[in-house]
Amino acid sequence: MNTNTENSIREKIGLFNPITLDEMDAVKLMRRIDSKFVFSIDKLPEILEAAKEKYLMVEIENFREQIYETVYYDTPDYEMYTSHHNGKLNRHKVRIRKYIYSDQEFLEVKKKNNRGETIKTRIGRHDDIKIINSKKNADFLNRYTPFNPEDLQPKLANRFIRLTLVNKNFSERITLDYNIQFEDLEEGTEIKRNGICIAEVKRSRDDRNTDFINLLTMLRINPMGFSKYCMGLAMLNQNIKGNLFKQRIRKIQKQTV
Repeated sequence: MNTNTENSIREKIGLFNPITLDEMDAVKLMRRIDSKFVFSIDKLPEILEAAKEKYLMVEIENFREQIYETVYYDTPDYEMYTSHHNGKLNRHKVRIRKYIYSDQEFLEVKKKNNRGETIKTRIGRHDDIKIINSKKNADFLNRYTPFNPEDLQPKLANRFIRLTLVNKNFSERITLDYNIQFEDLEEGTEIKRNGICIAEVKRSRDDRNTDFINLLTMLRINPMGFSKYCMGLAMLNQNIKGNLFKQRIRKIQKQTV
């Protein structure tokens, strides 16, 4: 991202009325429909300018640009990755996510069911949060996934900046992720993708069209699936199946600076 774009993003961020993390509790949307869009970071200032009247921006400890760090877990043979790559429904992701400015950390399970819904469940920080097969974590994973916790291994880490928007009737949440870095925890390789922004529109099943989706449509930005776990691995690990992600990777590479 060049300096002009970075400055313009920060200028537009300041135009939004804020909402606190507690106030956002009304729009957690732990069971939801997700739509993802990937576009050049250079378009983000224009999108923020157009969205400022209808959306609030989450602010935590006086920061609106939130830093997220994530570690994804999978089986030794990448069963969760493969299920996503092959388009299998009723699939899972297991991760530990740290929210830097709010000083929160969760073990999270995301399930994509056969109705296209994303269902997220999580438990908060405790002394052994990073020990995936501790009793508390194992009980949680046994309840919400079909995997043996003892088989799960850390596979991929990422770090990114997130902006979160909430519409004024509290029925929709938008996340905008950029300055994304990936690290393959087995290979020790890293990659940055600073030229893209990933927008995710999270809403209830009944809200098919939203102001934000209409805005992106007007700008000719079309939906594109993007799992940070799967795309990060596909870009870094040449030993796993990735042919169905190649077209998306090429699009991302064209927008990377």
